[in-house]
Amino acid sequence: MANQIPLSGLSDAAGGVLLPTEQGDILANGILQQSGALALAGDSRATTSRRTQFPIWMGRPTAEFVGEAGTKPVTGAEFGAGTLNVKKIASIVIFTDEQLEDVQNGDLNVLVDGGVQEAIADVTDAHAVGKDSGTNLSTSFDIAMRSTTSTVEFDGADEEGLRLAVSAAMGTLEANGYNNPANMGVLLAADASRHLRDARAVPGGTVAGNTPLYQPNSDPLYGLDRQFSTNLNTLAEAGGSNKIVGFVVYKPNLHVRIRKDIEVSVSREASVKVAGEDAPRSLWQENLTGLRYETRLGYWIHDINRAVVAITNGS
Repeated sequence: MANQIPLSGLSDAAGGVLLPTEQGDILANGILQQSGALALAGDSRATTSRRTQFPIWMGRPTAEFVGEAGTKPVTGAEFGAGTLNVKKIASIVIFTDEQLEDVQNGDLNVLVDGGVQEAIADVTDAHAVGKDSGTNLSTSFDIAMRSTTSTVEFDGADEEGLRLAVSAAMGTLEANGYNNPANMGVLLAADASRHLRDARAVPGGTVAGNTPLYQPNSDPLYGLDRQFSTNLNTLAEAGGSNKIVGFVVYKPNLHVRIRKDIEVSVSREASVKVAGEDAPRSLWQENLTGLRYETRLGYWIHDINRAVVAITNGS
């Protein structure tokens, strides 16, 4: 081997191998992921059962005027039932043992843990909404918001279109007997905040001006509890069939039951089947560590066609 003159860090052979590269902190790119559907549930609690049955009061007792000593009418009532089934959501992440040993800065476990928990939140949100990034899906829960038959239309050409659509949806809930605004909530597309910020006043009703339509101290959403979801269609995209940009809901009618919070199990000895690979991975033989994430929860909506109003963008 040729001698290196001078010894320097210009090549590994000249001594660069003695100067290991410093590993910077782990960096994460920003990800737009908002999963607010379950957060709007007004009835969310832990459960020890895999199924919850709700009795539903459906009767409308009647009364009549009667004469003195007259026969009094007999009224009836009716009960129905709804069922919430707990479902399992899971994911497995595999590391090489060397990867865990050699990471110098940053906690890779924490970073991955946060990412998997966000993934679980996103998939539960998608199935609660009934859409995955704007595309309809068949929910694994007992019901999805998208199943409602109550709709109002968002007019994207109107600077006040979103505010008016939310008001119209609130009016539908009120007409159905769900008339307490404190119990209402709104789930909107992820770009709704920008849409409201960018709305401009229209002087003379003809040309949009530079004055913001909504001032910082005003609330175009009427003080409603609001959440956002990246699984809804955006307000910026063109209208069309099956385009839903939001929901106005009566929160007490949305039910979540958590059978088991997110639980992490670690193994270095299991065999793991990886999608697309014929043979399972042997964690012990290949010096791998597997982290299995699991949660069990259920989601159900009572009286969905009267308690959930979809804001559609069909124009």
